[in-house]
Amino acid sequence: MMSHLISIGFNNCLQCGSFAFRQSMLCRVCENNLFNSAYKPDLFESEVNQIPCMTLFRWQQDRNRILNRLSLGLKGTGQKAAWCYYASCVVQNWLARETPPQNSVIVPCPAVSDRHDHAYLFAEALSQLTGIPLIMALEKTVEGPQKNLTRRERVFRSGYQFRLRNNVCEKFSRVYFVDDIITTGATVSAANTHLRALGRVKAISLIIRR
Repeated sequence: MMSHLISIGFNNCLQCGSFAFRQSMLCRVCENNLFNSAYKPDLFESEVNQIPCMTLFRWQQDRNRILNRLSLGLKGTGQKAAWCYYASCVVQNWLARETPPQNSVIVPCPAVSDRHDHAYLFAEALSQLTGIPLIMALEKTVEGPQKNLTRRERVFRSGYQFRLRNNVCEKFSRVYFVDDIITTGATVSAANTHLRALGRVKAISLIIRR
């Protein structure tokens, strides 16, 4: 754990500590290992609680230490370059499969106090790469992280986790909801409850962990 915290602090490879880290926050070897173990192009498109979803990496229990460290290292507001890199990987897969409809919009999962955190940085990079506008359509109504909650607690909380902002009423052909990780699907379902009033919802995440 200590070596992991040190690696984040000194901006070397999150996995092995090499100083030859890349924009991915990993060295070339660890980056290749990540894609070989967790990148599943045939599973890029799936459904989460009957909501269409696009995801770059699939987490497998006891097999993705690199992915675990990466997910922690990408948290917060200071990893814009890394999110640009991973967003470009997502867009490459995304545009190979579909052409986003005109009048689409990208909506990041909101953070407490509207901080431009990891989900916003991911959504911003996706917006810049695709030309799809980004809007802050949602705001949080419940504070506090979800990572220590049980699946049942997440589902219970999801009904009142978000609300639409008062100034958002336009209709869109497609609403792309962006978050870094999908675990139980409760966050995606909560977002869909409100965003479907704006248009058909499709989720985008870097990691799916179910």
